[in-house]
Amino acid sequence: MKRTLSAAAVAISVALAIPGAATASHQGNAGPPQDFAVGGGFTGSESNDPMGAQHVGFAAHGGPTTFDLLTGFGGDPVTGNFRAGGEFLDPPGGNNEVGEFQQVGPITCLVVQGNTARLVYPIKQGRPDANEASEVLIFLEDNGRPEGGQPRDEIGFAVLPDETPDSDPPSEQDQECVAPVPAPMSTLTRGNFTVHDAP
Repeated sequence: MKRTLSAAAVAISVALAIPGAATASHQGNAGPPQDFAVGGGFTGSESNDPMGAQHVGFAAHGGPTTFDLLTGFGGDPVTGNFRAGGEFLDPPGGNNEVGEFQQVGPITCLVVQGNTARLVYPIKQGRPDANEASEVLIFLEDNGRPEGGQPRDEIGFAVLPDETPDSDPPSEQDQECVAPVPAPMSTLTRGNFTVHDAP
């Protein structure tokens, strides 16, 4: 699958909005028998930041989405939603403000490994409208509760073309989050993620 990056869609994923979730449970030796990634927060600064401020909120349960050379993509269904919004500006030296954006979509792919997770959501409602032709690959790192001097949680993303925009129910098994893909990560300025790697 081709991987493309549009400035407006880029703005999407580096955003964060529901206040924090429970403590991290990514050890994999306790807790629910199903993988999940939940949480929300903010990146950037809520005022006077040249890059703008973004927010996200999400809850994803199920999976893991899998790949096998003989049977292809599969795994248990994944359910949940992702919401992102805020403002995104060009990097310093740029001259094109992307501006405000809002987007939401069902989570269709989830892979959890230890304290990290990858998920995909096709944009079903977005502003600007052009974002609705895309889906977003999200990278999460759960570093525990932000208190006590621990590193803050991190989020990264890649924007991809949505190749099946009319058939993206929450139960769809998207393949994009299966293979590890490096991505630049942004640190939360406020909020918390909880990633659970089921036993």
